[in-house]
This record gives sequence, C-alpha cells and structure tokens, in this order.
Amino acid sequence: MKKIVLFGLLLVSFVGFSQVETVETIEATDEPPLVIDSYTPHEQRDEKPNDPNQVYAVVEVMPQYPGGMDEFRKFVAKNYKFPKVDKDIKGNVLVQFVIEEDGSLSDIKVIRDLGHGTGEEAVRVVGLSEKWKPGILNGKPVRVRYTLPIQVDVKENQE
Repeated sequence: MKKIVLFGLLLVSFVGFSQVETVETIEATDEPPLVIDSYTPHEQRDEKPNDPNQVYAVVEVMPQYPGGMDEFRKFVAKNYKFPKVDKDIKGNVLVQFVIEEDGSLSDIKVIRDLGHGTGEEAVRVVGLSEKWKPGILNGKPVRVRYTLPIQVDVKENQE
C-alpha cells in the first residue's frame, strides 16, 4: 500500500511541475528573427521552376543510365585504363557531372583524385558514356548534378 501511495504522490508531483510556465527574457536586437527550414512554394520563390540554367541536386525522378547503374559500372570497368604505377593504389575517385535536359553530360570534373592519372582517366571514361535518361521535375526534364564514386584498385607494375 505504501508503494502505491508513494507512486501516486510522485505522479502528482511530476504532473504538477510539468505545468509550471517558465518565463524567458529575450533581449531586443536590431537583427531580424531567424527562420529555420521554412517552406516556400515555387510560385513565391525568386527562382523559377524548370529554369534552363538551374542545376538541381535532387528531383522527383533522378537521372538514370540506360540499363541502370549496374550497366554503367560495367561500362566504366570495361573502358577504364589503369595507369602503370610503382606502388599499389586503392580507393575511390569522385567524379561530378551535370546531366543535361537531353541526357548528355557536361561539366565533368574530379572532386577527389588518387593521383597518378586516375582522375583524368575517370573524366575521360565518364565523358564516353552514352546519353542518360534525364532527371524530371514537375513533369519536365531538368539539369541535375550527379556525383559518382569510381573504385580504383591498381597493383604495382600491373600490365
């Protein structure tokens, strides 16, 4: 019985303290209030949806290589020419590019390079790829920036 009464008192005290208001003093400043993560519909934004110069990172339907990413990996593996090196090189080369509205690739550049020509070769191979299915936003094709890791594992004096 004592445990039930003690539990009831604890419950009442927790409920009572949770109802107490705390008053915070906010100093007046000349700075406007900070708004975090507010959503503004496209109609009210300065940017126009489907602006031909706009490059998106995420769209409703992301771009796809014909046959999917497995086919693209096979394409890269088939066409990538490994450099001759005097030490083992292993890691990821990060390549970034824009998939245009027509599916062609532009602005191909290396974000992370392992050196020894691995980045230049990754740019060359990505540039050889066929057109992708473009990204779709609001039912229309748009430009989408894509970042792709290419795994490189080159052994010393590999032929």
